[in-house]
Amino acid sequence: MDDLIQKKDALIATAKRCFDLRLQTNAGGNLSVRLDSVDAIVIKPSGVGFNECTRENLQVVHLDGTLEPSDHKPSKDLDFHLDLYRIRDDIKAVVHCHSPWATGYASAGIEIPCLTVQTIEKIGRMPLIPLSPQGGPQTDKEISPVFQDRHVVAAVLANHGTIGVGTTLLKAQYLAEIIEETAHIAFVRDTLMAAHGKTAADLPQYGTAADARAAAV
Repeated sequence: MDDLIQKKDALIATAKRCFDLRLQTNAGGNLSVRLDSVDAIVIKPSGVGFNECTRENLQVVHLDGTLEPSDHKPSKDLDFHLDLYRIRDDIKAVVHCHSPWATGYASAGIEIPCLTVQTIEKIGRMPLIPLSPQGGPQTDKEISPVFQDRHVVAAVLANHGTIGVGTTLLKAQYLAEIIEETAHIAFVRDTLMAAHGKTAADLPQYGTAADARAAAV
């Protein structure tokens, strides 16, 4: 019981942080966290805003898809959340937001470049996952193959939003923030380059000075 309460409270705090940072408005997006005591997750249900999450309205769903009794509809993205936990034992939390800068890049079909040392260090690459073959939102069929690579910790969904995963909700949340920040920086960089007639700019190869020194040896 303590595990469930702690994870619910962590999800509520993370959801509020997303809302306060304007990574997510209204009732879109979703986030989940894996329980330690049982093969199940806590997830925000459909129709509940990030700023309205409470212990009472969060759902518990077992990894086999069985829902604990709830007055709310399951998240539309429940299937891909569950599958990420099934395919990666290192994933303990998933944060999916419709953050505007990153989703703008995704809607243009442009992969967000890892152009800061922080994105190189913390993310490495943010794959762009296209819409489903039917033109609808991405499902586990499109998302899970990308995250089979254990080096992938973040991705951007075309015309949809972003995904950050981690060993805790806060770590997954940090990635969601870095994705959005990097998209904003990329837009400013590209706008300034176009205004000044530049067609190329240097990109970092390493995320830390230690990595750069090690590569030089």
